[in-house]
Amino acid sequence: MAYGYPIELRARALSSLDQGMSRKQVSEIFQISSRTLYNWCKRRQETGNVGCKKLPSVRLTRKITKEKLLAHLSEHPDHYLKEIAAAFDVKAQSVFVALKKFGISRKKNDPLLRAQREKEARVSSRNREDRS
Repeated sequence: MAYGYPIELRARALSSLDQGMSRKQVSEIFQISSRTLYNWCKRRQETGNVGCKKLPSVRLTRKITKEKLLAHLSEHPDHYLKEIAAAFDVKAQSVFVALKKFGISRKKNDPLLRAQREKEARVSSRNREDRS
């Protein structure tokens, strides 16, 4: 999709310039800046037309896919965002956004883990009591 002034306006402004009007007059008549008019002249000289530039295309391939991310997290469940980002060659913020987008929670207080930690704490406290 193109952006900027219509091609008809560009063509009329440049034709007025070709007919001998000054850049200042053309800028005032068509209500464009003199720099814009200069850029149009330069583009016409280089490419032969005054069409709009193409917008940069959006990158459609993503470095982090849900499958790859889940596989990495199953292999390395204790990695921090920075470590995951290094594995995918992206920034930590990108990993955070991907986790949120895919609905993956990274909470460390999972009920099963919490129960296991409480059990270990009870066993260690009993061991301390037995020693004394």
